[in-house]
Amino acid sequence: MAEESIEALVGKFRNALRSRPDYPQRLLELAAVVAQKQGLLAAFELCREAIAESNGNPEVEVRAQRLASGLVSPYHVRMMNDPARTAAWDRALTRAVLPGSHVLEIGTGGGLLAMMAARAGAARVTTCERDPVLAELAREIVAINGFADRIAVIAKRSEDLVVGVDLERPAELLFGDIFGTDLLNFEPLAAIADARQRLLIPGAGAVPSFATISLALAHWRGYGSIARIDRVDGFDFGPFQRVLPSDFTLGIDDPELTLQSDPAIAFRFDFCALAAPEAERTSVLLKASADGTVTGIVQWINLQLDRDTPLETRPGEGTRYFMGCRFYPLRAPLELRKGDTLKVGAAHDGRRPIVWLYGRVGGA
Repeated sequence: MAEESIEALVGKFRNALRSRPDYPQRLLELAAVVAQKQGLLAAFELCREAIAESNGNPEVEVRAQRLASGLVSPYHVRMMNDPARTAAWDRALTRAVLPGSHVLEIGTGGGLLAMMAARAGAARVTTCERDPVLAELAREIVAINGFADRIAVIAKRSEDLVVGVDLERPAELLFGDIFGTDLLNFEPLAAIADARQRLLIPGAGAVPSFATISLALAHWRGYGSIARIDRVDGFDFGPFQRVLPSDFTLGIDDPELTLQSDPAIAFRFDFCALAAPEAERTSVLLKASADGTVTGIVQWINLQLDRDTPLETRPGEGTRYFMGCRFYPLRAPLELRKGDTLKVGAAHDGRRPIVWLYGRVGGA
């Protein structure tokens, strides 16, 4: 539905409802309809108006909160509340941002990294956010923290930014945390390559400077409960194995997940020199580090913010990070001896990696 039509719908019904004693409740009903029609920012503003008009009615506040929270992805709060991530990004941006420089961020989120860059000395921070609700929230957060004069939040995809319109001039540094569990979830390669070509000065730096996708053999004790089905109470459920998920997201601090080999890097992406992204295929050899049962292959990412600042989602006891790792279960567990080697294939199309097992190497 066109934005003009949504605005007309909202205006028409708001005027019709304003005289009703249950006006706040009706605003929320209108917000739900508008959200279904993809008028996300209009729905968010209706939620805020309902709260303002409710005179502290707790039911209206809870209903508005439930609706508003569904308008944005839920991981943003976990991401911003991750102290390891926050400290790493602050160190890296403090080193990378030159006083008086103009910097570009892709993916504003709540505005945290943009404000870090401004605090580090950037004269101008241009940051873009394709989610209109997040962009509006970020503008408000930037303003109440006193950075509205230096940070411009643009509610666009980076591919739609234009130098001379959205940016005064090409930026001298590119940064942004637009990476998911699989690194490529939000198609960062295309966005970064486009920005390097159109929106940055030649030789501009980038944070992260590069990133990798690593693989290792693993044993996950939860394998038997959700990654395989055979017989249930004497009945054969083998055919159901064909529709089980090919992979799962696990917490990197999952006590039931244990690495069974040293890691191997499958893919490396240089964000300071990234051209148009291309699909890649590769294979790695993973050697069992001890006798034991291998139930899958685990995949994780490393964001190298700068030379001394990694953010890695490698699983391990005591590790903490808001993002998880990816587990690819084998069709059946393998009993390996220390030194046994498996050949693993991997590919990506610029949007998501995929991993599979070829088999044992050397007839072990």
